Amino acid sequence: MNKQKILVVDDEPALLEVIVKYYIESHEPFELFQALNGETALHVVQNVIPDLVLTDWEMPVMDGLQLIGKMKADEKLCDIPVVMMTGFMLSAYDLRTAMSVGAVDYIRKPIDKIELLARTKTMLRISTANKTIRKQEEERLITKLEHNKKELAIAALHLANYQKRNEEMLVEIKKLIPNINREGMEIIRKIVNDNKSNYESDFLDIFETQFRDVHADFYERLDYWHPELTPTEKKICTFLKMNLNSKEIAVLLLSTPASVEVTRAKIRKKIGLDHSQSLTEYISAIRIVPLNSKSSLPD
Repeated sequence: MNKQKILVVDDEPALLEVIVKYYIESHEPFELFQALNGETALHVVQNVIPDLVLTDWEMPVMDGLQLIGKMKADEKLCDIPVVMMTGFMLSAYDLRTAMSVGAVDYIRKPIDKIELLARTKTMLRISTANKTIRKQEEERLITKLEHNKKELAIAALHLANYQKRNEEMLVEIKKLIPNINREGMEIIRKIVNDNKSNYESDFLDIFETQFRDVHADFYERLDYWHPELTPTEKKICTFLKMNLNSKEIAVLLLSTPASVEVTRAKIRKKIGLDHSQSLTEYISAIRIVPLNSKSSLPD
């Protein structure tokens, strides 16, 4: 049986010793950790990822409320239940304060063994439930992401096939040129332009929507780090993110490989890459927007 991890935090070593003794005497499968202040406790939490934290309120360096606040701000730690231990902060206001910061329960000092074990078991059940929910949500998101990736690949293939049919159609239309008058040429030109316009507004929009589903925040990151890029340059960055080459990009953008290469050179110059650096690798590894930026993206 896997041992459930419990971290006990208090600046009184004697109290830590008593609590650890109670847990050992219970013969429950617990793995115990101790800390004398919130700062040390935070390091333990980050390294161990305990199933439950019991913390004193008033401590040096970092108190219990600050510890809870730090944990709740960390996505990896925010679901760990924290029980506040206190012998003085017992007013309704104090308890509301602790709960509002993120504590899920409290234990009065001096610690009663029966109450400690009862509340511990309850909180560990909550911890187990939280882990199960998080795991299910992660599995759901992974399944959705894989589905979106397949949809994106299908969309890219559809766009390529659509462009291929367009090129074949244009070849056939060009055969008609010797046999039509100026008015007929204008009609053909309008058909070609409308067809291209519909392609860009419909199919590329659908592709971009599906790309956002797979690569969330990519455009925001690109805009943050390189706002100088034009819409066309950003669109090419989108295809580079998919690891497409210039020929493949040209097909999707109804352009030529030479034109795409020119745009790629402009992107490299604006970004400041030298010849030894890969533009595709740079775009694929573009960094997350920092928390202190104007963007609302998470770090």
